[in-house]
Amino acid sequence: MSLLAQQIIIFALGAAALISGIWLFAHARDVARVFRTVPQIEPGPGRKQASRKTVVGMLILFNLSWIGALLFWAVTYGAVF
Repeated sequence: MSLLAQQIIIFALGAAALISGIWLFAHARDVARVFRTVPQIEPGPGRKQASRKTVVGMLILFNLSWIGALLFWAVTYGAVF
């Protein structure tokens, strides 16, 4: 695999982790709602809440992208040096 291909892959994984992390940070109330153990409290006025499916999907994307970037870097590190 060429160095350019490795750089593109690590950039894509890093960008996915960054974008999903920013989304999760911006929707912190929705993330807390997913892990809540008490009964649902009616939301007050404010922005529309993200669905549980969207929040779980973004959590999965975030974790897969940073773990994938770490594993990809660890595997290809020896090929570069």
